[in-house]
Amino acid sequence: MIYLSPKKTIIFLIFIVIGLTIASITGQFFQYYGFSNSAELIDKFNVDGEYTIPSLFSSFTLFFCCVILGIIAHKKWQQNDKYLWKWIGLSIIFFYLGLDETISLHEQLIHPLRDMLNATGIFYYTWVIPGLILVITVLLVYLKFLQSLPRKIKYLFFLAGIFYVGGGIGMEMVGGYYAYLYDTNNFFYEILVTIEEFLEMLGVVVFIYALLCYWREQFING
Repeated sequence: MIYLSPKKTIIFLIFIVIGLTIASITGQFFQYYGFSNSAELIDKFNVDGEYTIPSLFSSFTLFFCCVILGIIAHKKWQQNDKYLWKWIGLSIIFFYLGLDETISLHEQLIHPLRDMLNATGIFYYTWVIPGLILVITVLLVYLKFLQSLPRKIKYLFFLAGIFYVGGGIGMEMVGGYYAYLYDTNNFFYEILVTIEEFLEMLGVVVFIYALLCYWREQFING
């Protein structure tokens, strides 16, 4: 794998995340308060849209994680590492997350589950229920693996998870509660969604940083 500086990479990616977030919320402000006629351009930078620049960036970073994890898994296979399948599993998980970010698979669960469970409030976006179950399951399955990681990497993994899950599920529950009580067609809801997407993107960037640090420590400096 071509060596990428963890520090330079995270700085570069964070600048992109901040730039996309500012562009999105600024565009939404102009759209809701009638100061712009550039709806098509605004939509391209909307963090809540599909096939927009932010969504493509998110998909790219998730697939990038998948690739790095796959390369690490290959190294672990060469070393006959006992946690090989955990690395492979993470690579598969991030492939699915990248695919989901691209075509919004999880949103297809919302209406059937909402009707079945008669969900309201924080579970209005009903996919968060299986999402929470899946997160807890993965955490339990990977707990021993996480404990085996170097301290810095372990903390970075947890930090990335807090950002990503806090945004993807936590803020989704907040946004769902607001959507249930009020409406989604207003600027305040866009603020909630922007916070959600910002945390998700930040979580993935931190995870990329953690993986690059792990690669450097284990396979370059090690």
